Amino acid sequence: MFRYIREDPDLETSPSSSYSPVADFYAGKSVFITGITGFLGKVFLEKLLYSCKDIDTIYVLIRDKKGKNAQQRLKEILDKALFSRLRDERPCDFNKIVPVFGDISLQNLGISKEDEETLIQKVSVVFHVAGITKFNEELKVVLNTNVGGTSRVLNLCHRMKNIKVFVHISTAYCNTNVPVLEEKLYPPPAKLTEVYTVLEQAEYNEKQIKGLLNGRPNTYTFTKALAESYVAENHGNIPTVIIRPSIVSAAQSEPIPGWVDNLLGATGLIVAVMKGANRVLYGDEDNFLDLIPVDYVANTAIVAAARCKRSDNVSVYNSCTSSCNPLTIGALINYTKTFTKKDGHNTVHVTVTENKCLLSTLTTLLQTTPAYAMDLLLRAKGKKPKYMKIQSKIVLGRKLLDYYTSHSWEMKADRTRELHASLSAEDRLQFPCDPCHIDWEQYTNVYLKGIEQFILSRYC
Repeated sequence: MFRYIREDPDLETSPSSSYSPVADFYAGKSVFITGITGFLGKVFLEKLLYSCKDIDTIYVLIRDKKGKNAQQRLKEILDKALFSRLRDERPCDFNKIVPVFGDISLQNLGISKEDEETLIQKVSVVFHVAGITKFNEELKVVLNTNVGGTSRVLNLCHRMKNIKVFVHISTAYCNTNVPVLEEKLYPPPAKLTEVYTVLEQAEYNEKQIKGLLNGRPNTYTFTKALAESYVAENHGNIPTVIIRPSIVSAAQSEPIPGWVDNLLGATGLIVAVMKGANRVLYGDEDNFLDLIPVDYVANTAIVAAARCKRSDNVSVYNSCTSSCNPLTIGALINYTKTFTKKDGHNTVHVTVTENKCLLSTLTTLLQTTPAYAMDLLLRAKGKKPKYMKIQSKIVLGRKLLDYYTSHSWEMKADRTRELHASLSAEDRLQFPCDPCHIDWEQYTNVYLKGIEQFILSRYC
């Protein structure tokens, strides 16, 4: 069922005289993107609009949320510093962005008949970025969004008159059952029919859910694996690409070095370490921490779509670093220590251990007890306690990442590197995506400065 070509016959390690620039592929085309309100989605939208200046229209799926309608949410996004270079250089290009009111969790994406017809007639490139990324979301909810949403987007693609390529953003962690992740399709962890059968029961228990997950650490990675299989089995004659990023981190250079806008994943843990609120990690210092800058992921998707050829095969690209340019947990801690010393902050102290008893003891001694003492001091001053509440959030967040810090995977990125090598010198500079080009010490400084500029200035 799953076909995989190790080397893409359409890619050459050096461009030929008939080379077509990446931006030319998008010239005059209309694109449909889901998930532009997310971290990756925002960067992706900005890069596509900025570097492919002759693109015709970018339709973005967006829903009402927290009392704000879709139009207001889009305006808030475009007003961010992230889009400053477009505002300065080509402000009229914002007119190319057209909101489509909808929701991937709803039937037919919740879009109007009029918008649906517009997409069917005009769109030729689709990027499906949206999805639930919470690790501990209820299976029924995340299944409807990550698998059901993917099926709805793909169904729309099948009705598009001029569809050229469908790009699905997955995750490198949907196959944590294998120690070496290759750029190929893997069998699903369960049959979709079996999953729906369990969930349709009036009552189902945690043991049944754990059995369904088949070794996957959470419902997020499980449903992303199911979504990949759904795409592989149902893409039909649509040229299709799957992009698998690892831990998406701050931008290396575009649109702003160090840009990051949330405390999810590695960023939240790094912030806690920088502030001295987290002093112990579960795992091994020699384990790989597979970070990938968000702009590398966006560039990989943009280039892969432009180079995708019509085929029965699904092209898979891992946007990962551990196989060709590994970063260990210990190295990141050391880079962080160096950074904080230079910036005059308190020295970072972190113990990494695989002993759960020691983990618990050190957490109590180094984190919980000081937080409790600080709260007692606040109460004595007649102020509202806050440190235990913060500490409980930090420990909960760390526990969600325990699986990833205590395991190590080698994630291949050979095809992604070949893809980048096939570009012209100009396009390689315009769309960097070869993970070997990341200097980890330099990037860590960019990342931590970005955290200070975009996170700590806002939250702390």
